[in-house]
Amino acid sequence: MGLYHSVSLAYGFEIPADTDLDLIDQVIGDGPDLVKDSVGHHVIGDYDQMLLVTRFTTVAENTVVRLTADTLASVAELAAWDSALDDVAARLGCSDHPEPAWLVIHNYR
Repeated sequence: MGLYHSVSLAYGFEIPADTDLDLIDQVIGDGPDLVKDSVGHHVIGDYDQMLLVTRFTTVAENTVVRLTADTLASVAELAAWDSALDDVAARLGCSDHPEPAWLVIHNYR
C-alpha cells in the first residue's frame, strides 16, 4: 500500500470528523452554493479531520506559492463565501463552527 500526500490551500473551517458524508453531499447538492467557488468538503488523513471549504487549490509538488492578501480574495468574495459556508454548516447542524479562515492543508495518509 502506498502513501498519499498533498498540500493545498482552501478557505473554510473544521466540522466534526464524524459528519455523515452522504448528508454533506445531499446538503451541498441541493443548495444555491454551486457556483465557481462552491462549498465542498475535504477529508484529512483517514477521516481524522473534516473541513468545509471553498476556493480549494492544490499546490503542486516542489513549488513555491506566493500568497498576498490581494491575490487571495476580495472583501466581496470573502463575504459571499462566509455566507455560503455558514448556510451549509447550518443545514448540516454545525451552526457552532469556527470563523472561516485561509487553511494550508498537508494531507498525508
